[in-house]
Amino acid sequence: MALTAPEKIRNVAVVGHGGSGKTTLVETLLHVSGATTRLGKVDDATSILDTDPEEQKRRITINLALADLVHDDTKINFVDTPGFADFAGDQKAALRVADSALVVIDASAGIQVGTQLVWQDLERQKKPRVVVVGRLDRENADFDQVLKQLREAYGIRVVPLHVPMGQHQSLEATIDLLHGQVLKGPKDPVAEMPAAEKERVGGYRQQLVEAIVETQEELLARYLEGKDISYDELRDALHAAVRDGQVIPVIATSASKRVGFAGLLETIVDMLPSPVEGGASIGRSPAGDEIARKPAQAEKLSAFVFKTLADPFVGKMSYVRVYSGVLKGNGPVLDATANETERVGQIFFLRGKEQESTDAVGAGDICAIPKLTASTTGSTLCEKDAPIVYPPIEFPAPAFSVAIEPVSKQDLDKLSTALHRLVEEDPTLRVHRDEATHETILSGIGESSIDVAVHRLKDKFSVSVETRTPRVPYRESIRAKAQAQGRYKRQTGGHGQFGDTWVSIEPLVPGSGVEFATKIVGGSVPRNFWPAVEKGIREAAEKGVIAGYPLSDFRATLYDGSFHAVDSSEMSFKIAGSLALQACVKEAQPYLLEPIMDLAVLVPDDHMGDVLSDLNSRRGRVLGMDDAGAGYRQIRAHVPMAETFRYATDLRSMTGGRGTFTAMLLGYEECPVHIAQKVIEAHTKAQDGEPAAAR
Repeated sequence: MALTAPEKIRNVAVVGHGGSGKTTLVETLLHVSGATTRLGKVDDATSILDTDPEEQKRRITINLALADLVHDDTKINFVDTPGFADFAGDQKAALRVADSALVVIDASAGIQVGTQLVWQDLERQKKPRVVVVGRLDRENADFDQVLKQLREAYGIRVVPLHVPMGQHQSLEATIDLLHGQVLKGPKDPVAEMPAAEKERVGGYRQQLVEAIVETQEELLARYLEGKDISYDELRDALHAAVRDGQVIPVIATSASKRVGFAGLLETIVDMLPSPVEGGASIGRSPAGDEIARKPAQAEKLSAFVFKTLADPFVGKMSYVRVYSGVLKGNGPVLDATANETERVGQIFFLRGKEQESTDAVGAGDICAIPKLTASTTGSTLCEKDAPIVYPPIEFPAPAFSVAIEPVSKQDLDKLSTALHRLVEEDPTLRVHRDEATHETILSGIGESSIDVAVHRLKDKFSVSVETRTPRVPYRESIRAKAQAQGRYKRQTGGHGQFGDTWVSIEPLVPGSGVEFATKIVGGSVPRNFWPAVEKGIREAAEKGVIAGYPLSDFRATLYDGSFHAVDSSEMSFKIAGSLALQACVKEAQPYLLEPIMDLAVLVPDDHMGDVLSDLNSRRGRVLGMDDAGAGYRQIRAHVPMAETFRYATDLRSMTGGRGTFTAMLLGYEECPVHIAQKVIEAHTKAQDGEPAAAR
């Protein structure tokens, strides 16, 4: 298969609010261009892009999907992305490898939260974009209102390019303002614009032309002088302006009417940048030196893995953007991130699940490679003699966690491998073992992402788990000094067990952990038993005394005891040391410490009051508020971990999905008495064999 020249490639991320019609847009583009023979539909679960069982069940996009078509000798690689915040990781990955974006807006809903959030990302990355206003056939659709919202929110650089002719069910075509033609459909030729329509769209065209000429002084001067500017001049200037982010064109479409799609394809080819126009890609050598690779086939190979799909039967499928050189099948490459050699077998171009085999992929193109072993999302593939590492993708931090427990012994045996594959597929997930509560914690962006992950464990890897709110990893400590005896004696016939210790404890400053000392005089406890006493004390401290949580920040001193020449052993002194600590703690004014989180909450100005009130209700201490720009404030607060487990869901509800937060463990503080008492009572009931609702 012949390689596609980088100049003839367009890599386009399709982004927008969840449910705005992104997947339908791509499905329709594929169908009207002849790339597919049937039109897939999300609502009928027949989409060629949303093929995951969870996607079909929920009727939403969860994974990014690849699809390509050829129009006017140009290959367009679409990266369809999820629009819901819980699956924003794939949106970040798509924007990383795309050179431009289509921002899809539902004409009946206007600008929504997902649009606002992804627009912020596009602005930060200075990514060229075209706005696609879809679903114009709906009764409550209003193109003019959406355009007004866009210009009010993002400025006069947002201008109409193709506007609707007719409205709602009478929508029959779109009007190309630049060329002054009517675009009826993919198979119909363009038609001249009626005089009545010219008058109607005159204001639209003026907005477009003024935005274009303002980007070039020479064109602006001629425009102000009343001189004519040709179509070719306007088109070329618009292309340059779109590429530089100076102009953002808006295009009207209707998937059910097949209106606007031929014009959209022309716009993608004519206006959006190729990989060559995007410039060189910057990475680093193993020594840390900056390296630039041009998007040319003559360059050394460099490619980036931006998505990994795990399949228990087929194995991994890695989605790859080739930045320079040529990626060839049936040969070795270096994974410079892991510093391991990979063997590339087959290479595919994907259209949903459809696979088209190819021998090689050139610079600027996107493909999929099955069965890579070491490479994961974020890996850089290159030639061994020309190593380069591209920066990793910055994924959103997890904000919602659950404790998971396998349902059966068979599930337990497979759980570790399944979780590894799950995290490999979705890097926004995190798994760790909490040593204080002995729970396996699964964390993700939100409640829905965790729910999908749990279903995938069962459907993909045949592992069933139960979920619950994680236990809070409290700690125990003491306020006062105390001393007590720990004596263990057992006679079972023959040699018995005897260990006798006197131990004192005293509090230390927070963060000191557990210290052990000895002040034995006269050999009351032989030196060879001291390590056993220390081990018993440390193990008892790890298990906790009053509530079953680790005891810390104290010093234990072994200062007296006795032994038996025959019956004493390391085990007996270990048990004696444990008993001594437990007796000491009960006299040393024990108390509970709770973990405190440092929260940074990004919230719209108009929701500040609700968020501050909610933080106060969670026993939070607000430290300050900073202006974050774009109508947002960042609130810094210290909040007990026990009050944050559902904060991701609650914050999203309070702010209409626009609020986000990050949380880091700050340290431990004394737990309020009424809460500590409940935790201690729950532990006592559990020890007595009763249900522990508050565990």
